[in-house]
Amino acid sequence: MNSHLLRLFFFAVPIVSIFSSNALVPLVSLVGVLTAILGYSENRTLPSFTKRQLCLAGSFFAWVSLASLWSINPLEALKLDVRLIGVTITGLLLLNAVEAQSLETKQRIAKALLIGLILAGILLVIESTLNAPITKTIKGKDLDTAMNLSRFNRGASFLGISLWVVVAIYAKKLPFVWRLVFSVLPLGLLYFAPSESSLLAVVLATVWYFIFYLCPKVGFKVLPVLMIASVLTMPFATRFVEPLYDAQSSQSIPFSAKHRFFIWDYVSSQILDNPLRGWGFDSARDYPNNGVENYVHVDVDGNERALGGRIISLHPHNFALQVWLELGLVGAILVSVIIWSIFGYLKSLQLAERIEIQAMLVATFIVALLGYGIWQNRWFVMFFIFAAMLPLIPQKRAQNRLSGSDSLPEVDEYGA
Repeated sequence: MNSHLLRLFFFAVPIVSIFSSNALVPLVSLVGVLTAILGYSENRTLPSFTKRQLCLAGSFFAWVSLASLWSINPLEALKLDVRLIGVTITGLLLLNAVEAQSLETKQRIAKALLIGLILAGILLVIESTLNAPITKTIKGKDLDTAMNLSRFNRGASFLGISLWVVVAIYAKKLPFVWRLVFSVLPLGLLYFAPSESSLLAVVLATVWYFIFYLCPKVGFKVLPVLMIASVLTMPFATRFVEPLYDAQSSQSIPFSAKHRFFIWDYVSSQILDNPLRGWGFDSARDYPNNGVENYVHVDVDGNERALGGRIISLHPHNFALQVWLELGLVGAILVSVIIWSIFGYLKSLQLAERIEIQAMLVATFIVALLGYGIWQNRWFVMFFIFAAMLPLIPQKRAQNRLSGSDSLPEVDEYGA
């Protein structure tokens, strides 16, 4: 039963992400719990988590729970803490269920994912280019003008990142030319979405793909160092962004980018005032900004756009700064350890040489640095969906069994 449920899930989840990213949270929660129940009823086996998973999740949420006590709004922070713990548990249950499937079942799940992504991509292009006709039909009314096409940003980001996993699944079966074509599919898809941060993310992911295509092991060693260094140094690096948003800065810089630079400058100053433990979990949502913003943007035509209200609107549009602001240095170190452990997990899946997965991580990391609040449930749950896709990528020994070869590849320096 789990095999059928997982095939349906991976077919449906790309489509759901387009029309309602909020629905991903209950969908993952439901499927995660159901797979655990079905697995026990069929095999009398309980889901098993590794010591590393338990240690990392336990340490991280222990600090989050503690940091909720000195949050600006402790009650709301604790509620969010509980929700994220629930999402993490059900996400790990989903990952556990996929890992437990046979090779043949994983192949069928991968095909369902591919079909779902193709259909979702077609629907995204239709909705983005034709002013959301399907969504309007479902809602029975026109969309809010302010939220018209931007409502597809998260779904587009999900598809663009997921496509890298599909490339990893099928790339070994394709000629070199088609591998190059597949590598630009995420970029082509995000072109139709009104999300500059997501488009930039897949552009940088594609650049990474081509730079390290011939030396993926080097990229695999460099990438975690860059990611962790970015997290740990972000409050210091963003202290120097003022020239990027001041009156003399280039008018070619988009308004959204200048606004982010303005926010990052302010947030980094607040972080350095309380760097060790932070201002409390989820405090960015209610952080006092001392009145009204004083930021004015002048476009190329000389038109002025002044901002009123809070400097930080729910989150600072940079997950590293959000972690530092709310959880301090301790939180930044914990996140760095989690990033390092992710690369350890990839080694265990023999993915150290898969440049497509590195591109996926680059895209995910850049979107998190530029786009959404890291604690938004619909964004948080995507991390576990991406993780659950990884076991669908054929490993070397599995490929040898499919080809009928009895020889096994030599063990490399990563133990793969």
